[in-house]
Amino acid sequence: MPQMSRTEARQRWRRAGSMLLVACALLLLSAPVFAQARPITTYHGTVGDTQVELLLIHDWQLDGMSGYLFTEAQRKPVPLEKTPYAEDESLLINVLGDPLLPTAVIALHPFAPGAKTLRGRSIDLRSREQQEVRLERVTRFSSDERDAYAGDLLQGQADERFHFRVRARKERGEHGGRVDAITVFDRDSGEPVQVLDGLNLFFFGTDTLQLDDFNDDGTLDFSVTPMRPDDPSRTADHRHYYVYRQDTGSYDREPQLEALAAQGVLKFGSGGSVSLRPQNGVDYRAGTIQWRHYRFVTPTRLELFSESEERF
Repeated sequence: MPQMSRTEARQRWRRAGSMLLVACALLLLSAPVFAQARPITTYHGTVGDTQVELLLIHDWQLDGMSGYLFTEAQRKPVPLEKTPYAEDESLLINVLGDPLLPTAVIALHPFAPGAKTLRGRSIDLRSREQQEVRLERVTRFSSDERDAYAGDLLQGQADERFHFRVRARKERGEHGGRVDAITVFDRDSGEPVQVLDGLNLFFFGTDTLQLDDFNDDGTLDFSVTPMRPDDPSRTADHRHYYVYRQDTGSYDREPQLEALAAQGVLKFGSGGSVSLRPQNGVDYRAGTIQWRHYRFVTPTRLELFSESEERF
């Protein structure tokens, strides 16, 4: 039997890897829902005299804790740096008020994931000022089938105008949660400006809304994963895309994006660009992937502007 060259071997491994990725995607698509987000616990309380909301996300597989801090002064989720956590120890977690550097540290002692009350100190890393932290649990979002929940959860990204929350629920005996409403809040006033309800979406915790500026109008849009109407245990084949309409001041489904999503895989770029890899766009024998490239020429009109071929 003739020996393969190194180049031929590399090409074969690349093709095998690509086929494996596609096979995994096909298995995940419309698959039964058995798992969900890492456990998330929401707390309301105070840091000093300031009313705050704290979200703690427990990565039990890697023994880490992360989350977000939300204050009425800023009205945006400020990330908490992922921190190693060991059971029965206090938690010291950095507040990333600066995108590159922590601005404060929250020290909670004693600490346990999902605890009903949390007490501790917040230390400003610039002034060294310390303030008392007093928090009470509001909702624990857990994928454990023994747990049930119903509550609102802040999403992990905001823009200059809006922040977002989803209303999620899960009954005991279920593995995954559902979202039945999305609320859009004005960051200036703190008031809700739109409620999208009557929904049936899969709950991905603080990442339920995949936020991006699809049409390059300067306002974040989002996509979500719906459940199948004929089988509530499975996700639907394609995501739903919501775009902010400047003329109506509200979010609406974007039929142009959803029509493309029904044809294959979408990849979003800057400047309102959208690339489509059609379902039949991968040729494993030739080692090529076909792409069609679209762009929002206006916030409401999507046009095809080129096609390309990628080799693998």
